[in-house]
Amino acid sequence: MHLVLSKLLNAELMKKLIQYVAILFCAVQLNSQERSVETESVTLENLFTFIVDHFEEDGHPQNISFLLKTHQGDFSEEDKFILKQTFKLLSKRLSEDDYVSIATYHNYSGIALRKTSPKALKKILYTIEYPKESIKAFAKDGIELAYQYANEIYEEDYDNKVIMIRLPERQGIKPLAPLANNIAGNKKGNGTAIVLSALTLLPEIIAVIKN
Repeated sequence: MHLVLSKLLNAELMKKLIQYVAILFCAVQLNSQERSVETESVTLENLFTFIVDHFEEDGHPQNISFLLKTHQGDFSEEDKFILKQTFKLLSKRLSEDDYVSIATYHNYSGIALRKTSPKALKKILYTIEYPKESIKAFAKDGIELAYQYANEIYEEDYDNKVIMIRLPERQGIKPLAPLANNIAGNKKGNGTAIVLSALTLLPEIIAVIKN
């Protein structure tokens, strides 16, 4: 009789344990579903116009993790120019209550810029200028790391996004100083005609380039 009761109690305990595990699993699933992180992918040549099209002043609160593809060495001068002008524009379109982060993947992976205000422009531009030096700890998989980090810094009632930026592998890039002069002066274009073509979209972009 004692053995039968013991088996019944053990069976009841096991049943309750299974129920608790099921409830916990459902809770975790619901929580992960609520934490929706949107993914966008864009090439560097389309990045400037992507920001123009997708981000507006006084829009919904944003928490954006930018994931930049890296190659051997730092970004080229041309790539730095495009990225810096893009983040300058973004800082004008987002508010102090928004957030941006920068992670890298491919040749070297890590979190280069932890969650910060888009108004902290000096910090952002420094990260673009020295991406590798800005990473405190390198990772094997930059894409996986970026999504882990996006979940770690998740903000309720915000648009939480990971934007992958595919940078080309460039070789033999000429100094960019002449290009900057062309944009400010005689309107001639070259390898960074992307920015020039965007100038016709909004007057505010001209101010960004001049600054």
